[in-house]
Amino acid sequence: MKIVVRNLFAVLLFCFALFWRQGTHAQFSTAYVSVNGLTCSQCSRTVELKLRKLDFVADVQMNLQHTEAKIILKKDKKTDIDKIAQAVIDAGFSVGSLRADLDMTDIAFAPTCFNYNDDQYVFMFMPAGKPTGVVTLSFFGKKYMTKAALKSMQFPAPTECGSLVGKKYFIKIAG
Repeated sequence: MKIVVRNLFAVLLFCFALFWRQGTHAQFSTAYVSVNGLTCSQCSRTVELKLRKLDFVADVQMNLQHTEAKIILKKDKKTDIDKIAQAVIDAGFSVGSLRADLDMTDIAFAPTCFNYNDDQYVFMFMPAGKPTGVVTLSFFGKKYMTKAALKSMQFPAPTECGSLVGKKYFIKIAG
């Protein structure tokens, strides 16, 4: 009986450790958005207030000199990259670029993409080897870059990356 209890305890402890480990990896921590047209402190404040309304945002640090917002994201909340871009647009500005830090330690990859939190991330340019640890992803698309930059982009053909439940993002590892 003691052996069964000890084995059951070991299994429960292992399951708890596995669950706890999964909760500490594979999440966005910070996003960086370059804001086109940001020229004054009131403009900066308007963008900041729009970003702070997002339920997954913990803090926003505006840098008027570099026309960029650094967004600290809440742990254990799903980050919606589209909503970050839309908040900037709703404030009356456009996005010059959007990047986000993601811990990719526990993420499984298909050859050209991966799924995370029901969303699909497709690489514009394949990284050399499987990325691990925290990496900065650059986002590509109409909401995430200037029209001039978008014109020069060629998006990859559809890929097999499992079923798509949420949104599809085109990315590359910033570097």
